[in-house]
Amino acid sequence: MNAVSIDERELLDPVAVHPDDHPAGTAAVATTPLLAATLRTGADELERRWDRLDSLVEDLRDAEDRADVIAGRSVAAARTLAAAGGVPIPRISVDDVVVADESHPAVLEADHLVRVRVAELRRRASGQRSTRHVETVVVGGLTTAVLMVLGWVAAARGGVIPADAISRVQGALAVVAGRDPHPESIGFIWGPFPTLFQVPFVALRSWVPELTAASIAATTVSAICTGLLLAQVVDWARTSGSPRWARWSVAALTLASPLVLLYGANGMSEACWMVLLVLAVRSLARWAERDDLGGLVLGGAALGAAYLTRYETAASILAAAAFVVVVSAQRRPADDGWTRGTVGPSRSATWRRLRAVVLDLSILAFPVTACVLGWSLVSYVIVGEPLAQLTSDYGNAALVRDGAGAIESIIGDTSVPGRVGFYLRQLVVAAPLLVPMLLVALWLGGRTARRASVAAAIVGSPLVLQLLLAGRGDTFPWFRYVVGAVVLSALLAALLAVSGGAIGGSRMLRVLAVLSLVPGLALSWTVVLDSDLGSADDRSTVDAIVAGATGERIEASRSVLGRAAAVAADLDDVPDATAGSILTDASSTFAVVSASAEPSVFIIPSDRDFEAVVSDPATFGVRYVLLRVPASTGDAVVAAHPGLLTDQDAGFERVRTWGGDDDTSGRYALYRVLNPRGEPRPTPDEGFLD
Repeated sequence: MNAVSIDERELLDPVAVHPDDHPAGTAAVATTPLLAATLRTGADELERRWDRLDSLVEDLRDAEDRADVIAGRSVAAARTLAAAGGVPIPRISVDDVVVADESHPAVLEADHLVRVRVAELRRRASGQRSTRHVETVVVGGLTTAVLMVLGWVAAARGGVIPADAISRVQGALAVVAGRDPHPESIGFIWGPFPTLFQVPFVALRSWVPELTAASIAATTVSAICTGLLLAQVVDWARTSGSPRWARWSVAALTLASPLVLLYGANGMSEACWMVLLVLAVRSLARWAERDDLGGLVLGGAALGAAYLTRYETAASILAAAAFVVVVSAQRRPADDGWTRGTVGPSRSATWRRLRAVVLDLSILAFPVTACVLGWSLVSYVIVGEPLAQLTSDYGNAALVRDGAGAIESIIGDTSVPGRVGFYLRQLVVAAPLLVPMLLVALWLGGRTARRASVAAAIVGSPLVLQLLLAGRGDTFPWFRYVVGAVVLSALLAALLAVSGGAIGGSRMLRVLAVLSLVPGLALSWTVVLDSDLGSADDRSTVDAIVAGATGERIEASRSVLGRAAAVAADLDDVPDATAGSILTDASSTFAVVSASAEPSVFIIPSDRDFEAVVSDPATFGVRYVLLRVPASTGDAVVAAHPGLLTDQDAGFERVRTWGGDDDTSGRYALYRVLNPRGEPRPTPDEGFLD
């Protein structure tokens, strides 16, 4: 007789199922945290199983009908044989058959027991959900509040945040304000989501000018995303079975890492990216454990959104697809060769497994494909380049080529072994125990290994991609590119805090799992404070926070925000600086445009008549041209009028300069257009808007 599966025993007697029978493993499930997690999801599980029970009842009825047919044929054959041998067979009346339909007492009793159990689990789960929500809200809220304060201190008071963060604020500003605001102004070089998330805050600049003038919109978004990230880490630890002290300890140590703390306060995109990757990890882990279709859909959507945040997510997408294929194939093993509803062997088990894998993979791939192909198609239609980051003059490839000298000064040895070794040193500093933690989690097997696998696949694969790009020399050597190692270490520490206690029965093992995050924390701060391993921007943020907290401000020669604010204030006072009167390429002068009280005075690349104006500024009534030195690689104004930088262009006259050649914040120069024809265009002419 075949053994009854756990799912079947749960259907036959959902009240009597013992936690030790749970497929997550006897030792892990026996713990109180996992029992709590089971209770939290019990009501939803029982509803799903109730539907499965209905389906099984229908299948049993079909089987009963088929059995009746077979039995009838067998009885007829037996009667024929008996009659041939002279043996009488009594006929059974229909009245003698007991039919167990919905009105049978046994069925009614089972129905009552299931409904009572559902109600009980709903009551328990309601209380558990309330506790869970309070914990995640507290962690996320406190983290967001702390980082918003630090971001305000660094940007508004200290005057320093990274240039990339400021440029995204300018992109968001171009969507809602300026000379030609429209959605396409968000740009197609970088993922749109970090900029898109800032648009609602930028729209409030009339009430809070610092949102754009000091780029507080960027620091606000990064603070919120980091709060959501830490809330998800805590919820991951809770569903894994970690005790509360371990959950909060992991969250605190993760936040204390400079790669999380500083990049949660300085407006960069790392926090936004990580929160989406962790959401994908949690969703796919839920699907792998419970065959939850919603988890698969949400995981695909999270990966698609992560791609629209950072293009390195392409590695996570491929790794997630491989994970789904493996789990789906293992979940549908070959059966005993019989298919329900047929008499005889079924079709190939391999074909059924393949069909299930393809279906699961399609569910994951649909939202991802929609995001990737949709964004590429929109980019191609609007700017003529489906992968602008790779092919545009403003893209990452061009920036890396232009910054070759700076990269060499940071790395030193620019050979392949030198670049790879530099990146590996960054990884070891950020998370020195990452590989041992992953190996231990995989060695433990069961639920721990499954969760560790999905975390490593989604969060760890971009680290591998970055290693390959570093070897090819196709990326910058910034320390922030290993932030995924910090987040992955936190997820693994939460898993080991459970497994350690389960296999060893010792609180000390859980403590050691949590403390495994400390070495990376100490080493990372040492590197940042020394401005080593490509962490100069990180040290600048630390200096800005310290300066702002003590009432000081970084001098304009070292502050992009400070220098830009001075330039914008002077331009606002120029009498003939009206809407459409100053031509500039915002890829170089983004900080000035975002700091200006009147961004409509600037003609920038997102304006639909920009190319025409650049080719002949005087015809379009342009009064001034603003340049920054050094200019960006793709600065269209410099490309069209190269003589400006050396004052050799006869059509322009330099009238003002801000900063010196040695200023790290850059030098700005304002040129007057000689002999302009006509008045400035406050908006693009009608012909450019079609």
